[in-house]
Amino acid sequence: MGYKEGGDRTQIVMYSLDEIVDPESMARVIDRFVEVVDLEKLGFTRCKLAGTGRPPYSPEALCKLHVYGYENGIRSSRKLERETRRNVEVMWMMDSLTPDHKTISDFRKDNIRPLQKLFKEFVALCKEWELIGGELIAVDGSKIKASNNKRNNFSLKKLDDRLDRIEEKIKQYFEESEAADRVEESEEIKNSAELQELLKRKELYEQYKKRLEESGDNELSTVDPDARLMGNNRGGVEVAYNIQSAVDGKHDIIVEFDVSTNPSDQDQLSNMLKKVKKTLKLRRFAALADKGYYNGEDLIRVKKLKVTAFVAKQKPSNPKDQPEEFWSENFKYNEETDTYTCPKGHTLISGNKNDAKRRNYRNKQACAKCPDRTDCARGKVNFRTVTRSQYSKIYEETDKRLKENKELYKRRQMIVEHPFGTIKHTMNGGYFLLRTRRKVRAEVALLFLGYNLKRAVNVLGFEGIMSRLNALSRQFLLALLKNSPSQEYSPKLLPNAA
Repeated sequence: MGYKEGGDRTQIVMYSLDEIVDPESMARVIDRFVEVVDLEKLGFTRCKLAGTGRPPYSPEALCKLHVYGYENGIRSSRKLERETRRNVEVMWMMDSLTPDHKTISDFRKDNIRPLQKLFKEFVALCKEWELIGGELIAVDGSKIKASNNKRNNFSLKKLDDRLDRIEEKIKQYFEESEAADRVEESEEIKNSAELQELLKRKELYEQYKKRLEESGDNELSTVDPDARLMGNNRGGVEVAYNIQSAVDGKHDIIVEFDVSTNPSDQDQLSNMLKKVKKTLKLRRFAALADKGYYNGEDLIRVKKLKVTAFVAKQKPSNPKDQPEEFWSENFKYNEETDTYTCPKGHTLISGNKNDAKRRNYRNKQACAKCPDRTDCARGKVNFRTVTRSQYSKIYEETDKRLKENKELYKRRQMIVEHPFGTIKHTMNGGYFLLRTRRKVRAEVALLFLGYNLKRAVNVLGFEGIMSRLNALSRQFLLALLKNSPSQEYSPKLLPNAA
């Protein structure tokens, strides 16, 4: 009994690329989606041909290549160039065109804004197809590594430390030069390559220090100037961007995003929800966010947007050895009397003006007679003080709302954290290739578009999404024919047409 035998690799066969590509390949979805979108309206370059010069590659072909690449974790322009010569799906989608890596890279560089609009175009389609509910939005942020090594990120402290070490080494070289017996040996030490390199690095670091002092910034990244040093989930730090995403709760479609240079999520929630309202044209909806977004000033802005926010409370800073009974959250505020009631029933009164940003409440007489004073009051004072900030009311409203809707809040992780996991580990999106915040936005748009395409296919099925895209193809072709009846169009725009 022998092995199964394949065909003769030297045999000439007759078949088309369309026959080789899987009938339900994602490449077919991407191909149809790009064809139904009006790339000229989105602002893509070279949608109109010049009368002279060498014919360029069509924006449709290069756009398909980038969307396919990011959806499959192939993002480098050189890798995409290789795929045009060996990947059957890419060869089919590109009509066997083989642009070089410079052309591929330039297309992405020249279409930063249009690529972001392409992401929004698919979000609009998802809303039209009722894949987006618009009732529950989850917001979260994740750090994604920038194209800038930690060694090329400097703070004033780091520069001072390096300059001190270089000065010490330079001093050693000159001491060796002075101690040399011969003049030739002394000159050889002074002109050594190692010493010259140290002097160059010293000059460079002094320039960096001057730039930081003049700008007033806390740090300087020399490769990607917009990237910042941020903590990651592994307990370390890396030069990264804080990517904010807003995901709809109906089918986990990403509806909005932002690229932040702030390592913290505070002050980001209202900005994201404002973008969601504008994109989806919503008036009221609910939002889920973790404790990183628990910021009073920002929660007030969210309330003004008429969004019902469910935000987890940050852990209170109570003394470690203090009994839970005397934690600050167990002191109840009475809005009518503007007083606090302690766990033992005593009333605490404020000694500050009503318009003070932070007001302190206390009752020295009650504390002096209380048998639990040592457990309740800590530090050098013999009485307990409870502080109420100008944001305490919004905090209390948010805490109460979350406490009454714990089951709803449990959905947050499933909605918004899953997309980041898929993008980082399945789509090779754990780092950026482009530099500066402006260009990184285009990469995020392509990554999130790739994810949304996967989700739409999973929800609608291949036939479902293709039937919707084919219907748009017919509408698009009819509109083109109406505007330019004498122009010829590709038959691919009317699939399965009689």
